[in-house]
Amino acid sequence: MITTAVILVAVLGGVFGLVLATASKKFAVEEDPRIGEITNLLPGANCGGCGFAGCGALADAIVSGQEKDATKCVVCSAENKKAIAAVMGVESNDDENAVRSIPRLHCNGCTANRTPIANREGIKNCYVKAANAGGPGQCNFGCFGDGACVDACNFGALKIGENGLPEFDYNKCVSCGACSKACPQLLIEMIPANEKVLVQCNNREKGKAAMTDCKVSCISCGMCVRNCPQKCITLEDTPNGSIPVIDYTKCKNCTMCAKACPRNAIEPIPTPEEKEKFKAAQKAAAERKAAAAKAAAEAKAAEAAKAAEAPKAE
Repeated sequence: MITTAVILVAVLGGVFGLVLATASKKFAVEEDPRIGEITNLLPGANCGGCGFAGCGALADAIVSGQEKDATKCVVCSAENKKAIAAVMGVESNDDENAVRSIPRLHCNGCTANRTPIANREGIKNCYVKAANAGGPGQCNFGCFGDGACVDACNFGALKIGENGLPEFDYNKCVSCGACSKACPQLLIEMIPANEKVLVQCNNREKGKAAMTDCKVSCISCGMCVRNCPQKCITLEDTPNGSIPVIDYTKCKNCTMCAKACPRNAIEPIPTPEEKEKFKAAQKAAAERKAAAAKAAAEAKAAEAAKAAEAPKAE
């Protein structure tokens, strides 16, 4: 009886195996060999910087035409980008001389600057804090320091420093932008590496409320906007308040905004000497403007008096 059952199972297994083998050959979908070639040329980091789930997904999208840019991968070397373009039979549009973008943090609310309100040591998750309790400081717009960005980086280019804020190792960073996408506070922005100026605050509150939150918080005073000679800074209104935003296509890195900021919320933070020099220049400019306005008013008054005396002379 047992022997019969074993034989029956073996026969059925053989029949089903034959059916599956035949079906797999008959209904097989041949993969475009270019997908494999491109996948092998991609770095295999699966960082998501291209906007796709991984390197295999990007390769499939390039071959299928879903992704028009064959050099989309920001991690790829210039040599491999050219090779990918060659596989697709197109010209590489990658500019080897282009300035790469690097992640910068819009927060300087380190442990020395922020106002502590609670001990959140039991919660070590940026997403949980963003959705519920908030961070250990008064400011609800700043960095929590729990490393969602660090976890997202596949290249070891990030760590949480002793001051409680992320520190970037730009020698390891490949500019994939994974850290920027991972931050629930939207504090990390990909900025051209040659840009010096950075608003180091994301606080939307004004005046006293912002000053209570952090020693170097932005108070939305607009001094940076008024003193920018390129007019490249605007106060962007949001449902929670306003924050300075820099248009880097116009910025000339003159750092006038940083010198004008009364809260040292814009990098590069000026030295006390630079601050005093800026204030002296502003005072001198105001005095010149006042003197010019006074001279113009006196000249106008003199002309009016002369015009009034003219009929009497006749």
